[in-house]
Amino acid sequence: MLTLKSGDVINPIVKTSNFGGLPMEDLADLCVAEILSISESSPPAIKEQAKFFQDKLRAKILVYLKKAAKSQKDTCIQTILNGGHPDAADLLRRI
Repeated sequence: MLTLKSGDVINPIVKTSNFGGLPMEDLADLCVAEILSISESSPPAIKEQAKFFQDKLRAKILVYLKKAAKSQKDTCIQTILNGGHPDAADLLRRI
């Protein structure tokens, strides 16, 4: 006989924004939620350690998201300049 076991079902996280993409802070929150969840039935000391780790992880992810966004912007500016559109590149620099 075949026996199937299932784990806990994790509630989905949905975030929306108006007039643009999600803020980097929200993206960092979503990333941390995918990497590390804290069980409600965990002992208080474990919950505290996990929360501390989540906060540290979020901060580090946020740093690299910001670096990635800056790098992408710099790449776009160079591509626009190489295409002969310095005015468009100046507009992008101001964002």
